[in-house]
Amino acid sequence: MMSKKSPQLRFEGFTDDWEQRKLKDIVNRVTRKNKNLESTLPLTISAQYGLVDQITFFNKQIASKDMSGYYLLQKGEFAYNKSYSKDFPWGAIKRLNMYDEGVLSTLYIAFLPFKVNSDFLVSYYETDGWHKEVAIRAAEGARNHGLLNITAVDFFDTGLMIPPNNDEQQEIGGFFIELDHTITLHQRKLDLLKEQKKGFLQKMFPKNGAKVPELRFAGFADDWEERKLGDVFSERSERSSEGELISVTINSGVVKASELDRKDNSSNDKSNYKKVEVGDIAYNSMRMWQGASGYSSYDGILSPAYTVIIPKEGTDSKFFAYDFKRHDMIQTFKRNSQGLTSDTWNLKFPTLKSVKVMVPCMEEQTKISNFFERLDTTITLHRRKLDLLKEQKKGFLQKMFV
Repeated sequence: MMSKKSPQLRFEGFTDDWEQRKLKDIVNRVTRKNKNLESTLPLTISAQYGLVDQITFFNKQIASKDMSGYYLLQKGEFAYNKSYSKDFPWGAIKRLNMYDEGVLSTLYIAFLPFKVNSDFLVSYYETDGWHKEVAIRAAEGARNHGLLNITAVDFFDTGLMIPPNNDEQQEIGGFFIELDHTITLHQRKLDLLKEQKKGFLQKMFPKNGAKVPELRFAGFADDWEERKLGDVFSERSERSSEGELISVTINSGVVKASELDRKDNSSNDKSNYKKVEVGDIAYNSMRMWQGASGYSSYDGILSPAYTVIIPKEGTDSKFFAYDFKRHDMIQTFKRNSQGLTSDTWNLKFPTLKSVKVMVPCMEEQTKISNFFERLDTTITLHRRKLDLLKEQKKGFLQKMFV
């Protein structure tokens, strides 16, 4: 029996102890079959997005062609996916919100709440409070093809603590629905900004063969000039074992290695490491075709596997750092990379320096790089806001349930 009877954080006016219930006493199992093919929408559970259309999620249909033997799930009903992963060691339980109905493999366990607030239950299953109850009942060590070995009978025998007052259940459920709505809005805003950046990267640089971009700042009318990268950059060859260890990532560009959430694989002997200075561009010669490059805001040292290039006079390296992230440029780097397979493709400076690029005057380069820098700052602020909201939600989930 659970000893804790009330959560750490509560809405005003509620003081009653929470009570333990068996899941089977507050929900009804759903075993409705899709025998008349009422639905042809195969669903899957994404721990992040809930119950989603399989085709959208996997880009293909995993379900068998004949779906008449599948469960027919209706909006508001829940499903338990017994598949486990590193992030979801006891599977995931989600409610169908996005569609009126859909079909699910009979490996899932489906149910509909009748003696508990549905929104409350949605949030409860986002906590880890139910994990222990499933863990006790899942057959020890018997994990079948990535599925937890727990029967429907055992699953419905799991216990959970709920407030006896339906109003309190409603308050908690409603609070998290609102919070999720806010998180979704911020996520949409962030996605929109990223899409806008993609669009600007396409329009503010000339398309292949063109001499001017589609979108331009006022006051600039001259054609851009075709130059080789070797005309605007030279390779930095200095070596050093002293300084901050720097890394280059596909998504974040040049970052301090200490800020990466991964093991330090750098060698103890750093005497052959390359020097990098503020204003340089560093890139991973084996991943340039995937966009692993960036402007360095730091002085430091890099693994010898990376290439460091220095801007020549009249070159705004930030402008080129953005240019290198464009789809057209990445395709150019891909075509120029050498090696038999994608695992061995590389683009060292002697090859890179022959790559042709379109270059505007220094003033226009700086205007463009400043514009993208401001856009990146806005994107970073939105990302931080979103991360903060997600962290707050985590905290509330821990404190508002027993």
